[in-house]
Amino acid sequence: MEKHIGVIGGDQRILILAESLADKGFDVLLWATDKSKVFNSPNINFAETLDEVIEKSKVLIGPIPLTQDGKYIFAPLSQQSVEIQSLIEKLSCRDILLIASVIPESVKNLCREKNVKFFDLYEKEELAILNAIPTVEGCLMIAIEKMPITLHSSNILILGYGRIGKVLAKVLRGFEANIYVASRKSSDLTWCKAFGFLPVRLCDVAEYVNKMDLIINTIPAGVVTKEVIDRIRTDTLVIDLASKPGGVDFEYAREKGIEVVHALSLPGKVAPVTAAKYISEVLLSLLEEIWG
Repeated sequence: MEKHIGVIGGDQRILILAESLADKGFDVLLWATDKSKVFNSPNINFAETLDEVIEKSKVLIGPIPLTQDGKYIFAPLSQQSVEIQSLIEKLSCRDILLIASVIPESVKNLCREKNVKFFDLYEKEELAILNAIPTVEGCLMIAIEKMPITLHSSNILILGYGRIGKVLAKVLRGFEANIYVASRKSSDLTWCKAFGFLPVRLCDVAEYVNKMDLIINTIPAGVVTKEVIDRIRTDTLVIDLASKPGGVDFEYAREKGIEVVHALSLPGKVAPVTAAKYISEVLLSLLEEIWG
């Protein structure tokens, strides 16, 4: 089987991924990305239209995340806009697999409705875990740049103890910070206590935020509410790592004079080469399952 791969949208990670795929012998066709980019591989070409990519490809790779606004695919390097509804309609006429990451449930449902095969790379646990590493490094870069005090000895509250929360707490321990971790799950709080972090029940967060110098949210739900914001000091930095719409009431926080940074797609911004390497490893494994 000819191994033609279409790649649409995405940030710097996608361009690096395209080179990696070409080095492995795949023919890669790009659309809605940086056309000024010069590749050394003859296996990489730019398509003239989205229809051309779909017509010539056996697999279509989308960006990470697939979308940031729910309407168009994430394509920060291009002037082209690719509407998700239109893309799915076009794919429904072809036997082609769509591979992307952080695919919204609404888009998954649309794919099912239109009989479009898809795979969310973030369902691969290994990629989600690896991406936590550059996400955490990017978060700390923002904190160090914006905070007028050191992380050392500061009071830091991490909301959520999932993949990112676990890596965050571990790395921040090296700064000798006072680390509080909030979670709904009693098992998470027990693990936090075992590792020397200060456990906080998520429902009790409002009682703790006033003493914090830095609050980092990793939960993709509205956890930093008006009630919580009312108790946050104006010199506290809040960083939200959750995907859109995030977990912070941003407008109310601004009204209260609290600085909030919604830090999205950090792996692609702070470590695109490493992030692309992670994606490539997982993607090649998946393609091997598909094509053998």
